[in-house]
Amino acid sequence: MRPHLRILFLVLLAAGLGLAGPTTRASAQTPAAERFQGFLVATGLSGERVVLATSIRASGAFEGVGKIIEVPNLPTDPDNVSRDDLVFREGTLHLVNANQDFQFSLDPRSCQASFTAHQVSSFDGGTGLFKGATGTGIGLVEGRGVAQRAPDGSCSPDLLPAHEKENVSGTGTLNF
Repeated sequence: MRPHLRILFLVLLAAGLGLAGPTTRASAQTPAAERFQGFLVATGLSGERVVLATSIRASGAFEGVGKIIEVPNLPTDPDNVSRDDLVFREGTLHLVNANQDFQFSLDPRSCQASFTAHQVSSFDGGTGLFKGATGTGIGLVEGRGVAQRAPDGSCSPDLLPAHEKENVSGTGTLNF
């Protein structure tokens, strides 16, 4: 798979718009169970990846709804790593994801794509309530999308997907 497609399909453990739902402040002094579930919708029709909508719900040590901001990787990050900020009213969690395996399939007739990624993730500090946050977990990303077509009518591996939707979930521990 081309590097920019691999990066495009590397997904977030968690995302959100900060829509409805009250949040509960908790202060976990020792690692406590945390669970995330949500989705992300993006398009590449403009030639750049544009996130259209996200939603994530966190439950466990921290209860809340937030959003995700995709963060550029560090120059020293390996190809299987992606970074995200999970932004809640109470603060921002810095998240580092490492894909453990990645499956991708593409129907050459319809350009319909599907993918699954299993990830190991860690929290690397944050702001507000999450300053100094630590923890680890596992995540699953399952997505579907539509590849853009090349001038010859084939599914283009060089263009960003026209549309994609990713369902994300994760479990682990969070200490903040």
